[in-house]
Amino acid sequence: MNDLAPARLVPREAAELPDQATAAAAVQMVRRLALGMGLAVVMLATAHLFARTLPAATLLNELVRASLASLPLAALLVALAGLAGTWAIAGARRHGDPALVGRTARWPQALLVAPLAVSAVAAALLPRIAGVSDALPVVTGAAWFWGAGMVVLAFPLLLAERVVASVSPERLPEAPALRPLLFLPTVVLPAAGALEILAGLGAPVLAGFLAAALSILPCAIAAELALRAIGRCFLPPPPAAVARAAARSVLASLLAEGAGTGSLATPVRQHLGIDFSRSWALAYVRAAFAPLVLVLMLLCWGLTGVALVGFDQRAVYERFGAPVRVLPPGLHLVLPWPLGRVRPVEFGTVHEVGLAGDSASDRVGAEDPPPRRADRLWEQSHPNEAWFLIAAARAGQQSFHLVNADIRLFYRIGLTDADALRATYRVADPVLLLRQAAGRVMAAFFAGRTLEAVLGENREAIADRLRVLLQQDLDAAGTGLALTALVISAIHPPGGAADAYHAVQAAQINAEASISAERGRAHATLAAARQGAIALETDALATSAERTGTATADATRFAADRDAATAAGEAFLFEHRFARLLSVIPNTDVIVIDHRILATDAPVIDLRPPPGDPADTVIGKP
Repeated sequence: MNDLAPARLVPREAAELPDQATAAAAVQMVRRLALGMGLAVVMLATAHLFARTLPAATLLNELVRASLASLPLAALLVALAGLAGTWAIAGARRHGDPALVGRTARWPQALLVAPLAVSAVAAALLPRIAGVSDALPVVTGAAWFWGAGMVVLAFPLLLAERVVASVSPERLPEAPALRPLLFLPTVVLPAAGALEILAGLGAPVLAGFLAAALSILPCAIAAELALRAIGRCFLPPPPAAVARAAARSVLASLLAEGAGTGSLATPVRQHLGIDFSRSWALAYVRAAFAPLVLVLMLLCWGLTGVALVGFDQRAVYERFGAPVRVLPPGLHLVLPWPLGRVRPVEFGTVHEVGLAGDSASDRVGAEDPPPRRADRLWEQSHPNEAWFLIAAARAGQQSFHLVNADIRLFYRIGLTDADALRATYRVADPVLLLRQAAGRVMAAFFAGRTLEAVLGENREAIADRLRVLLQQDLDAAGTGLALTALVISAIHPPGGAADAYHAVQAAQINAEASISAERGRAHATLAAARQGAIALETDALATSAERTGTATADATRFAADRDAATAAGEAFLFEHRFARLLSVIPNTDVIVIDHRILATDAPVIDLRPPPGDPADTVIGKP
């Protein structure tokens, strides 16, 4: 009956797929490689993140300065992108579904490979665009540590690349394409470590230039992978037998195969169809390659003897490890490395150091709100202030008070060559040295003074005195540091004395207010008295002027009457007398009779009323 059973038909595409065991083994291998590569990416990204959030660590500062994690991170992300696409299509082959394999070779590749490739480009370019490395100095010990660490980390990647190289295409069709992608971080990590060691040996500019040039390689390969993955979305699903992950890169193949065979002719012939093996130009280049490389190496070694000192720097030149002289800004010719070495030294750069912690400056914009650290109230705590002991007397016995002060130091390396040499070879950490020396000087200064003397004395005078004492200690120790200024932003007494000092200040303010009020009242009284005196004087002058005018008018009138009487005679006097008489008896009809009229000349009619009858008064002479 078994011979008569109908045979199961197997599609031709399914027959060409690897068997289940082979596919499962391939999936397991790719998964392990992807997880290991992903772990390395997470470790480097975490180290770079901590380096930016914890700037106090020396090793992490060097990691940020050199952008050390960016270049290996980009190379690892490129390899992880190829592994992610291979993992997806290997899983589809394990299911044995040809349609699923064809679909997995299209848009899933774009979703997996393209984001990782873009992340690789961002990891390589963004730290260099931000320019973080220009603001941090090179730490020699940290540079050598990270350089050696990168070289050591390249060995596991080399083992992974060899494992993939040993896998046959029948077991994993993407193995020939994955090997160049894994070869990229195997080359980039030791190269980055060597560049970091070069920076630690005194050539950070050359190391940075070479690192920037080396970052082009993973960026170009990542861009090629991203374009290939995105382009698959616009193609029909391929047959399962020819479906491959988007892990192939011509640039990576040129790098890996050219480095493996010693010639670029094979990958160029495979990918571009051009055979350079019979070219006389290529034969000439091959013959002249070794001498040319030797000349270039000698030239590069000779260029290490060209020292360029910036305008804001000086440099200490060491010949065979011994300091010879201080180089001013400019271009100088010295012995090549390692016979000669140049140590950069600052030239006039002023630094600010808080006596207790890294206190930031209170200088803000004119329109910006004041920061909280600028609050100088005694009732609040100030973390950037140092505590000092001040002598005091309590109940007739000696005691002490605790006061805190916000003190900032502004320093620079001395401008002379001797100061540059002292600061280079005698001072390892100028910030720590200044804080310790300033702490001793401040403690001795405050211990010999009382709280009233410190709070009552001018802070500028105290700062000048402390600056002189601290500079004397620095000069005696031969540090080569010059203290340009010492600023005391605030001196806060202890909590118990704060209330009493507030009361004293309030009493002083009230006394000054009372004095000002009394002075104002005195000025008001004096002004009122002056106003009254001026009014009396003005009234007296007006009265005298009025009386003088009246007297002058009377005198003028009298003189006029006298002149008129002289000129007119009795007639004027008679008329003047009657005018006076009329003014004396107002509201009375008066009849004037001339007594010089003779009775014979005219009759006289007596119109006077009878006696006893009120009538008008007749004035006249019969």
